[in-house]
Amino acid sequence: MVKFFSSLATLFCFAATVSFAAPAQNSAKIPVILRAGTSVFFELTDEFDASEVSVGNAINFTVRRDVTVNGKVLIAAGAPATGMIKKVKKSCGGNCSEITVVVETVQAVDGQTVFLNSIPHKFEAPCCDGSEAKANIGTLFTTNVRNDKTING
Repeated sequence: MVKFFSSLATLFCFAATVSFAAPAQNSAKIPVILRAGTSVFFELTDEFDASEVSVGNAINFTVRRDVTVNGKVLIAAGAPATGMIKKVKKSCGGNCSEITVVVETVQAVDGQTVFLNSIPHKFEAPCCDGSEAKANIGTLFTTNVRNDKTING
């Protein structure tokens, strides 16, 4: 009789464990296509003015919000991105100061580099005061993914 109850208790514990166990999670990354033209929103993380930069200088950005496809995050908010100074015009002799910037690449969740098409963003200073154009931290940029890219999301 004791053996029966012992076996019954073991069976009950086993059944309780099985019925309450969490389902196994599939941790495999599924390839998802990030389509050309998908919008990506950025924020400038550097601050500079026309007197401090030259054409070709790299500048840093972060992604403002997740880029998702079919519920999968392919580019995460906060991901690093890189841009470049395309044009610098310093104030001199009444000329207006100007800086032109583009965002060029961003890092996907699987570590791949995603190339972007960016509309050049101009920072301008008023012509009348002789000040330099200044780019401020937090300035917002919008770009689009350049080519279709398969991301392991």
